[in-house]
Amino acid sequence: MSDLKLDYRGGDIKLDARSPRGLPFLKPLYAPPPYQYINNTVLMIVYEAEEAAVREVLPRELEPLPGNAVAMCFFLCPDVNGIGPHDFAMPCIPVRYGDYAGQFVPYLYTSTDASLASYRECQGWPAVLGETLIVEEGGSVRASVRRNGREIIEATASVAGETITQLDFLPIILYKEIPSIDGQHCDDAYFLTSTSLLTNLNFKAGSGELKFTDQGDDPIARLAPLKITSALYGTLDDFYPESIRVLKDLK
Repeated sequence: MSDLKLDYRGGDIKLDARSPRGLPFLKPLYAPPPYQYINNTVLMIVYEAEEAAVREVLPRELEPLPGNAVAMCFFLCPDVNGIGPHDFAMPCIPVRYGDYAGQFVPYLYTSTDASLASYRECQGWPAVLGETLIVEEGGSVRASVRRNGREIIEATASVAGETITQLDFLPIILYKEIPSIDGQHCDDAYFLTSTSLLTNLNFKAGSGELKFTDQGDDPIARLAPLKITSALYGTLDDFYPESIRVLKDLK
């Protein structure tokens, strides 16, 4: 037994907190950011929701901007380095943190295990598994989100007119939390803000509809639309994150 101890040199994998390796060790599920998204297809339905419903999904540190707007965004992402092809959908709520304006994402549905793990554990997005579909024909667009075999969101849009090559997007505000293994506290907890570098935008505007078709116990259905404001449909490239910083450390 003593000879075995003397010969034991440990494994071959060197770990260093200053240089993330990824898990599983020999074939990490996803590569570390940043990520380049190429030729995303995007549908956005912008609408007004009830103030109480908006506040119900926001942390106390965030105040909704006037109008109680929600932008429901559907993405098809065919080419993403480090994560791979996937699709996702999310509601974005314009908010402010003190004097800082951004948009908070309370739910995100994504289609692959690599994107789920990267979005949640690396970036702090509130991701669960779901499938997003976007189909366009002659300016008519239909999008849907399915989770656990149910269609929970359906959107339609009619877009036309001049091509839009520039759009103003507020920075994203996320809450990243890593709970302790005993569930008694957080190993890490903070608000962060991030920006994307959006290029090659090719959009058209129009009108749309949105409904939560089979809400079940999915709390996103609380963000039901009162009035649809606009719809945008098109493609873009996205380098994310372009910038990132901590807004508030809660540890």
